[in-house]
This record gives sequence, C-alpha cells and structure tokens, in this order.
Amino acid sequence: MNKKLKLPPKRKNDLTPPIKLAKKLEKLIGKDFILTGKSRTDGSNLRKLIAQTLFEDNPPKEVGEDDYELLSKKGVPKILLEYIDTYIITSGTTYNLQVWNRNPSSSSVQVEYRDGSTLQSDEVRFIFVKIDIVQEKIETIVVLTPQYIVDNFGKFGKPTVKSQLIISSKFRQNILNSTNKILFYSDDLGDNSNFNNLDKFSIHDEPTIESLLPMNSIKEIILKEIIGLEIPPSSTKNRGQLLENIFAKALGYKLKENESLAGGYPDIRNQALEIKLQDSPTVDLGKYSPEFEELIPKCGGFTTQTMRYCIVLTNPKTYIVEGAILSVGSKLGLNFTYIADKSYKSQRSIPMSFFDKFKGKSLFNP
Repeated sequence: MNKKLKLPPKRKNDLTPPIKLAKKLEKLIGKDFILTGKSRTDGSNLRKLIAQTLFEDNPPKEVGEDDYELLSKKGVPKILLEYIDTYIITSGTTYNLQVWNRNPSSSSVQVEYRDGSTLQSDEVRFIFVKIDIVQEKIETIVVLTPQYIVDNFGKFGKPTVKSQLIISSKFRQNILNSTNKILFYSDDLGDNSNFNNLDKFSIHDEPTIESLLPMNSIKEIILKEIIGLEIPPSSTKNRGQLLENIFAKALGYKLKENESLAGGYPDIRNQALEIKLQDSPTVDLGKYSPEFEELIPKCGGFTTQTMRYCIVLTNPKTYIVEGAILSVGSKLGLNFTYIADKSYKSQRSIPMSFFDKFKGKSLFNP
C-alpha cells in the first residue's frame, strides 16, 4: 500500500470529494494516537492511519506508467493517491503551516494525464489532525483547500528562491503541432493605435495607456516576424539579448545605436513583456515568478501574475524558432510546472483557536 500512496489516482475523477474525505475520517475522532516526539515518525504514523481509514473499503485502482507524467518529484503531496497532505497539530497559540516546494494557492501542474487532464498544486487537500497531548487522542480533523486558507488567514509567504518553469515534451509538442504554433492567453489591455506612439518611448520606460499594445497584436508579430528566425548558438545571456533586440525592433521601437537592454524584469518594460528563450524542458524565471504574486516597481501597476510572458520555443539542433507561448503570468501554471533550484517552503500561520472551535468533529472548509 505504501508504494501505491506515492502514485497518482488512475484518473482525476477517482479522487474522493473533500467533503467525503472528512466524513470517512470521522471514525478517527477519539482514537488513540501516541506521539513519539519525533516529527518524521509521527507524520509517517498519521499518514498510515489516514490511508488505512480511507482505503480499507475501497482499494485503489492500479495506474500504469503510460497513464500519467509526474512533472516534478519536488512539491507533490505525500499521499499522491488522494492528492492530500497531512499535518499534526498539538499545542500553542498558532500553527505554522509549512508546505515544501510549491505555493499551494497558485496553479502549477503536478501531474499530467494522457487524456490531457491535470492535477494542480492549488487542488491539493490539506488534512489537519489535532491531537489532545494529555490524553493522546485525536480530537479534531479539518480538511481545508488552499483557497479556504488564503481567504481566511491570508496569502502564503513568498520564499526567496530562484524559480524555474518546466515545460513537458508532450505539451511542447502539442504547441508545435497546433495551427498557429502558439499557446495564447491574453489580457484585455492595450490599444492598436499605440503603434504610432512607440517611436516616442524607450523599451525601458514604464508602460502607459499611450504605449501598451494589445496582446493579440503582439501575437501577430510573433507569427510574422519571430517564428522561423534563427537564434544562433551563444551564451544564454547573449542569445536572450539578441532575441529581446529582435522583439523590440519588430514591435516598432527605434533603438539607438549600441543601446543596452535593461537586463532587468521585465525585459521590455514599456510593454510589461518578459521574454524567455526555451530549447530545453527548463525555463529559468529568476527572482520573479508568477507562482507568487508580487507588485513590480515602476511597471504601471503590473504584478508577476498580470505580467505578459513570451517564451520562444527554439529547436536545440537547428536554433530555429518553432513556436511560442504568449501568456499573462497567472495562466502559465495551468499547463506548466513551477519548481525552484533549491528546496524551499511556503508558510502560513493559522490561529490555534480555529481548530479548537471544532473539537470532536471532522469537517471540510467549516
């Protein structure tokens, strides 16, 4: 059973609805739970107890390796089979929830099924089990969604990490096989008449209503002038700057001779446009990532989630641009997976009084 717990369900629809999870776990209220004082041992014992309770009458269906793709081993819930994480609560005035290697309130593909369905990081169910440390019995069980936690207790804290984005080979190929060879998620900003104004602006200027172009127009420029171009082999920095230069000229900016690119975030600030070149599964996002919403200084009120991203897909052998992703930041996680170059944890404090209110009960999003 332990091995099966680390595999996803055969289908997304096989997941038990969270309200039923809480109902199934009711029988654990009042059950003995001896704390060893060793967090890993106690955590493992709780997972075993919850798994036995959930699956005793409903053995999990076998899943084959061809049924799904696990895009990153980091950040997936401990009981992947039911897409749940479990936490032991004992004493104190607050409980500090720590979630490793993902932002629970942000979309980020964790599991991709062959049928195209996905399990996202913001769909994980949290099971909190409060233990009476005197009697060593389970006194409260609360099943919460990430959105419930954010709505009631605030956003998860942003760790200081360098973020990356994983684009699976399957999804990349889906983009390249599509009619336009572009994955596109637009905003409702910009005006086509601003093409006439761009010679008055620098790419480093803050975006304004007089400069911002519609994303549909940027998409057309990518189709006509970017896809099919060769970005010759060089250092990552040099190739990136060449691509930014090509983009800026294609948009209509009059670059001065030897004008340096900003080198900051976003690359073309005047369009709130961050440009990335991708010829391997990993895209380096750097300090700023749409996984955590953050207001960007001197960028017209844009945040990491409203920022426009253009990820250019180049062939690693021919260096030809074969396709692209043009999307507002908030939509990137719907198809791709956020990871970090080092392990990190997202944190959120929850008052102990919240759990105390539901003593003797097992509830979902109370």
